[in-house]
Amino acid sequence: MLHLSPLRRQLACLHAYALVTYPFACVPFLFLYFRQHGLGEGAYGEIVGAYYLAMFVCEVPTGVLADRWGRRPMLVAGPLLLASGFGTLLLWPTYAGFLVGEVLLGLGHAVLSGPPSALLYETLAEHGQQHRFLGIESRLSALRLLGTGSAFLIGGALARHGGAEGYRATIVATALGCVLAAVLALLLRPGQPQPQLRARAFAGAVGRELRKPAVAWLLGYWIVLFALLRFPFHDYQPYLSAAGAIVPLLHDPLFAGALFATLNLGAAPLSALVPKLVARCGRRPLFWGMPIVLCASMAVMGIERWRAETGTGAPWLVWLGVSMFFLQQVPFGMHWALLQEFVNHRIGSAVRTTVLSALSLGARAVYALLNVLLFHLQAERGMSTAFLCTAIFGLAAAGAVLWLRPRGLLRGQGPLD
Repeated sequence: MLHLSPLRRQLACLHAYALVTYPFACVPFLFLYFRQHGLGEGAYGEIVGAYYLAMFVCEVPTGVLADRWGRRPMLVAGPLLLASGFGTLLLWPTYAGFLVGEVLLGLGHAVLSGPPSALLYETLAEHGQQHRFLGIESRLSALRLLGTGSAFLIGGALARHGGAEGYRATIVATALGCVLAAVLALLLRPGQPQPQLRARAFAGAVGRELRKPAVAWLLGYWIVLFALLRFPFHDYQPYLSAAGAIVPLLHDPLFAGALFATLNLGAAPLSALVPKLVARCGRRPLFWGMPIVLCASMAVMGIERWRAETGTGAPWLVWLGVSMFFLQQVPFGMHWALLQEFVNHRIGSAVRTTVLSALSLGARAVYALLNVLLFHLQAERGMSTAFLCTAIFGLAAAGAVLWLRPRGLLRGQGPLD
């Protein structure tokens, strides 16, 4: 790496960092770990809601810090905050400790929500190669999914063979992986310093960017899509736990880890294919297709749970429901690179991370409340009701947002200039 050009060395470091950014070996088992310590689905929803609330509070401040102090310090701090959050879950296994741990995890994710993409774009722009952004960001997204998927598989093995301490072992492995990511971030070049605006001018620049019709519309779309992506993800382990009454294999930790790994590994190629899909299909079918696929898949899962709740469930229906996990990876693997490209080409560099954080803030603020409501609905009325309500109202919201978009906004093919 010492003999590489500055651009190639920086890109190599970003690729390595992407592989270990989210080494979440414990994620497929956190619901079971919480339940092991006496928490039900309603309390689980509250804890996850605290995570999103923390991101809501911290998104813009951390974006401002990244724009003011640089991207590399945030790429070091983010994984260290994640490690401290997972450590708190391990060392303080009570409702209060889980709340604190999830708040730290939310802060860590807020720190990481904008700087990796912004540093990539600015590195390419420094060398006059910003047209390569979508292709490279797609590959980085694929590597993040690959790294997380591999961690899920390791977590499944640890949970299965670790006995009573198996879930704790997955949390230790996750925390160590986050520390490794922080060490790798130290190898990154800080990048060119960005022009610093005075506080009033900075706030004015952010406001002007957010008032652009395209960016304002994307905020509404992002809120809907984010909710449709996150609710089923947080319900995967409760779904497997409940459906295991019909298909006992779903209770095997190694199977769960392998399933979550396969989901991420399946999403990774889709992320890398985004540039080709945009060139072939255009943006409009992709922006319409992502929420429709998510809503349809949750409707299938809801019908399967309704059949199980009424005593007419069957193994083939359970496997059909589990197959919807894979269908949901299509929009999950595509959405990040697609939305990042949309935003990065419309925002000035001095406030880019702050505006990205503001968009993310809106989505997470709304979902923090929705997550609590949906999991309490699930605890009181059943999983089928939660899935079917999300599918119906989600489809209506997505249709309304897409119908109201500025005319011509999603036309065209190929990268935006």
